[in-house]
Amino acid sequence: MDTSRIFATEAPVQYRLSRKAVTAGAIGNLIEFYDATLYTLLAPVFSQQFFPADSKAAALLYTYGAVVGVAFVVRPVAAALLSPYGDRYGRRRLLSLTLYIMTAGLLLISLSPTYDSIGVLAPVFLVSGRVIQNISNSGEYQAASVFMVEHAPPGRRASVGCVQYVTAGLGILSATLVSALISAVLPEGALAAWGWRIPFLLGAVLCLYGLHLRRSVPESRVFSALQTAGKLESRPLRTAIREHRRSVLLVMVIQFSQSTYFVWQVFLPTYAHLVSGFPLKTGLMLNAVSLAVFVGALPLVGFLSDRMTGRKPLVLAEAFGFALLAVPMLSLLQNATPAGYLLVAVIGNLLLALTYGNVAALFSELFPTGVRASGVGVPYNLATTIFGGSVPVLATWSIAHHYDMALGYWILLLEATAGVLLFLLLPETRNRTLETA
Repeated sequence: MDTSRIFATEAPVQYRLSRKAVTAGAIGNLIEFYDATLYTLLAPVFSQQFFPADSKAAALLYTYGAVVGVAFVVRPVAAALLSPYGDRYGRRRLLSLTLYIMTAGLLLISLSPTYDSIGVLAPVFLVSGRVIQNISNSGEYQAASVFMVEHAPPGRRASVGCVQYVTAGLGILSATLVSALISAVLPEGALAAWGWRIPFLLGAVLCLYGLHLRRSVPESRVFSALQTAGKLESRPLRTAIREHRRSVLLVMVIQFSQSTYFVWQVFLPTYAHLVSGFPLKTGLMLNAVSLAVFVGALPLVGFLSDRMTGRKPLVLAEAFGFALLAVPMLSLLQNATPAGYLLVAVIGNLLLALTYGNVAALFSELFPTGVRASGVGVPYNLATTIFGGSVPVLATWSIAHHYDMALGYWILLLEATAGVLLFLLLPETRNRTLETA
C-alpha cells in the first residue's frame, strides 16, 4: 500500500492540531509563572500587612519562608499524586484539573484579609493560597510539556516544547511589567492597601480562558494509541522509579538550574536592590528587557536542538557557562549601574535559554509514554522545590547577614556539579521516537 499520499494529507492536520495543542498546553504555564513572579515581586509591598515585624526584611523573610517551608512538603507530595493521573487518565484531563486548582489559589490570594482585619489568621489565608498554587503547579508543568511534545510533528519536538518556556518567560515578563506599571501608577499607600490584589485577580480571569482552550483539543496521539491498546500502566510512578532510575536522576540534575533560573528571571532586581541599593523600579524594567531577550532566544535554541546540535551540548554549555560566570556577574551587582545590571541580566538569560529552549523535549524523550508524566513530574517538582523555591529565603537570609556573595557560590556549586554529571550520564535523545523512548 502506498502511504505517501496518506502522510501528505496528515501532515497539515497534525501541524494544525499541534499549534492548537501548544496554545492550550502553554497557557497554564504562563499563568503559573505569572502568579509565582507576582508573589515574589509584590511581597515587599504586602508582606507587612500579613506578617507584622520590626523591619521590612523580617516581614519579607516570613512571607517567603512560610510559603517555601510548606511547599517543601506539599509540592513533591502533590506531584506524586497528580502525575500518575496524567499517565492513567490522560494529559488533557490533568491539564483541566490543574487550571481549576490554579484559579482557586489566585482568588484566595487576591481576596485574603489582612492582619489588621483578622489577626493571626491573615497569614494562614495568604499561605493557603500559595499552597493551593503549589498543588496546581505540581501537576501543570509535566502535563503541559508532555502534551505539547507528544503533539509535535517529527523533528520539531524541541521547537514545539520550547514554547513551554516562551510562555514561562512571557508570564514572568507580564508579571514584571504589571508590577512595574501598578507601582508607577498607584501611590505607595494605595498599592500596599489594595492595588497589589489587582494583578492576582487578572490571573484568575485568564485561568477561565485557559480552561476553555483546554477543553477544545484532543488527547495526544501516542497516549491515545496506548490507551486504545489497553497498555496503560496501572502504577506508572512505581514503574518510572523502578525501571527508569537514571532518567529520573537526570531530570533532577538538570533541574539544579532552577536556582539559577529563579535568580536571573525573578529575584535579580530584589538582589541588586538589597546588596547595593539599586532602584527596584529600574531593576524591574531592565529585567523586562532581559526577559524579552530570553523569550526571543528560545525558538532559535529549539531550532538548533532539533536540526543541528541535539540536546546534550546545549545543556552542558548552560551549566558550565554559569559555573564560570555566576560569581563574576553577581559581583558586578555589588555596585550596580543600569548598564552593568542589564549586561548581567542579558548574559544570564541567554545562558538559561540554552537549557530551557530544549529541555521539554529532552525530558519527554527520557521516558516511555506509559510513565512519561510521572517520570518527568515527580523529580522535576522535587528538584524545583529544593533548588528553586529555597532561593528567596537563602538569598534574603545571606544578605541580611552580610554574606552577599553566598548566592553566587551556591550557583557555581550546583551548575558545576550538574555539568559534570550530565557530561557523564546524559545520552543524546534527539533521534528517539516517543513511541519507543
